[in-house]
Amino acid sequence: MFHSLETQSLNWINMNQTQKHTLKKNYPTLKKLADLSGNSIVELIMVFMDYKPASAEPIYYDKQLRDNLPQIQKLANKLGIYFSTSTHKYIINSPRGIFTEIPLNDSRLGKIILSFSKSAEIAYKGAYYYHQKMLDSSYGYKFGELMGYPKCCLKFGDYLANNNSNPNNYGFKNPAIESLKRSEHFDWHLNVFTTSLIPHFPCSLTCKDSIEYVKKALECLECIKELDTDTKKQYLSEPVSLYWTCADRILLYGDYKASSLGYGEISYTKLEPKVTSSSFYQKVDKNNLCLLNEIYKHLEQGNRLVVTNHYCRIYRDNVPLFQLKKRDRYTPILIKPDILPVP
Repeated sequence: MFHSLETQSLNWINMNQTQKHTLKKNYPTLKKLADLSGNSIVELIMVFMDYKPASAEPIYYDKQLRDNLPQIQKLANKLGIYFSTSTHKYIINSPRGIFTEIPLNDSRLGKIILSFSKSAEIAYKGAYYYHQKMLDSSYGYKFGELMGYPKCCLKFGDYLANNNSNPNNYGFKNPAIESLKRSEHFDWHLNVFTTSLIPHFPCSLTCKDSIEYVKKALECLECIKELDTDTKKQYLSEPVSLYWTCADRILLYGDYKASSLGYGEISYTKLEPKVTSSSFYQKVDKNNLCLLNEIYKHLEQGNRLVVTNHYCRIYRDNVPLFQLKKRDRYTPILIKPDILPVP
C-alpha cells in the first residue's frame, strides 16, 4: 500500500521591503501588460523581479493581438523590459505535438511567440528559440537554458524530445507523465496535473530547484493583495486530477485513497472539468473529445471513481455505471500530491 509523507512546512524566501515596494508600485503596469499580451502575470512578475532571465509564450496572432502590439511595446519599455516576437507563426495541430510553420501574413489562424526579458538579446533569442524548438528539437535545451530552467530539468527536457527529421511532425513524450515515472513522491508545489506555477516540466515531482522557484512566485503573489494566492495554493494541493494531457483533465474533490502515484480511488462530492483541447489545438481528435465528455457525464451521475493500470470505473455508491479500458497504464491517471502544505 502507498503511504503519504508527512506534510512539510514552507521555507519562504524573504523579499526585502524595497523589492516589495517596487513590485506593488509596478503591478498595475505588469497586469495591463499581461492582459494585452495574453502572457502569464506570474511569468512577467518573475522576469521583472529578476527571478528568471526571460519568459516566452505562444499567443494566437489575431486582430486583437496585432492591435495591441504597440501598447505592449510601450508598457514593456516602461518596466525596463525588452519585448520581441517570432517572425513566423505556427499551427498546433494535435496533442501529438505536430506543428506547421506558416508566414505571418497567412490567412490561417496561428500562434506567434511573445518574449520578454531585461536583455534585448535574450528577448530576441527567446522568441526565436521557442519557435525553432517547435520544428527542431535541438533547440529545446537552448531555449530552456535561456529561460533559466534548472540544470536537472534541462536534461530532462532534452530527454523528452522525440527527434524527427520531418519539420512538420515534431513530437514529444507527455512531460507530466514522464515526471511522474521518475518520482517516488509528489510535492504540491509542482502540481502540473491541475495548474502550475512553473514554466517548465520538472525532472521529478520533488525537484528542489523547481520547488524553490514556486516558493519565490508565491511570495511575489502574496505581495499583491488583489491576486488570490489562497486559491492558487488550493488548486495546487486540494483537487484530485483525472489527467489525460496538459489540455485535458477533470478535477475531483473528496476522499482520496492512493494505491500508488497515479492510481487509486476517490469518493467525490464535486467535479470541475478542465477539458480545453478544442481551444488549445487547431485540429482535434473529435472521438477523444466525445469520450472525455461521456466520462464527465457519467462522473456527474456517480460519486466514486476507481483508476487502476488497466481501467477507469465509475460507481454510484456500489453500483457500477461505466468502465473505460485504458489504452495504456498512463492514459488517464488519477493523481494528487502526497507532500502537502501544513494546514
